[in-house]
Amino acid sequence: MRKTVVVLGIALLLTAACSEGEKTEGTVIASVNSEVLTMEELIYQIPAEYRNQLNEEGLNNVIESWVNTELLYQRAVEKGLDEDPEIKAIIKAGTREAIARKMVDSEMSLRTFVPTAMVDSIYRTQQESFKLEKDRLRASHILLPTKGEADAIYGRLKKNGDFAVLARDYSGDRTTAEGGGDIGYFTSDSMDPDFYRVAANLKVGSYSKPVQTTYGFHLIMLTDRLKAGADLDSLEAKQRIYDNLYSTRHAEAFEQYINELKSTATIERIPLTDSLMLNAMGQSLP
Repeated sequence: MRKTVVVLGIALLLTAACSEGEKTEGTVIASVNSEVLTMEELIYQIPAEYRNQLNEEGLNNVIESWVNTELLYQRAVEKGLDEDPEIKAIIKAGTREAIARKMVDSEMSLRTFVPTAMVDSIYRTQQESFKLEKDRLRASHILLPTKGEADAIYGRLKKNGDFAVLARDYSGDRTTAEGGGDIGYFTSDSMDPDFYRVAANLKVGSYSKPVQTTYGFHLIMLTDRLKAGADLDSLEAKQRIYDNLYSTRHAEAFEQYINELKSTATIERIPLTDSLMLNAMGQSLP
């Protein structure tokens, strides 16, 4: 369920591609008047960390976002808004920001390296300190659009129906359905409150009656429970170690790289004055 929510949120992160007189070759998946969107353009615009979570529903939402934005863009161009000085400044800054971020990613990948041996060594010496900070639950669910459908599947469960099989066949959350509805581990602050409350009151191996959330009606089966203070899984602990080391090294490498660029550049900063600022904002001194 959480992956589906993340994918739906991609539509909000997507910066829709608008016509600049040149198109990337590829597979066309949508068009608005003479403007087209290709699958390749779409994938490039979605943050890399979300690409492996794409499903059909998420893609359709992103495409719809592009269509809406393209319609608005074309109408704005008709009205000459693309020549507005404010818009030009935003586009100029956005273009430089995107290219600069790509440069940082490229350069930092060469300068930021965390050896696996270092991570393993830190884990061995600090293993006892890696504990769960909050209770964690693991559950599977079957998501249905209506209470009637959820009640029907609940009836089949009560007649010894197999939860995983029913999830694969009927769950509307297709991201988790193939895994028998398994959501994985979650905490109280990473899950819908109503969903978590019901799951927390289940015994491991038992399932719930239909539970309504903003996503529909769920049948929930609790599959594991971990108490706060339990040892953190070694893979997760090592990932935390890696992330901390990487973050530190990335910040250090970025600062070093910026200083290198500054040392060979000609940089001039004009002192800001009240009159200069007021003039830029179209105002005048009293």
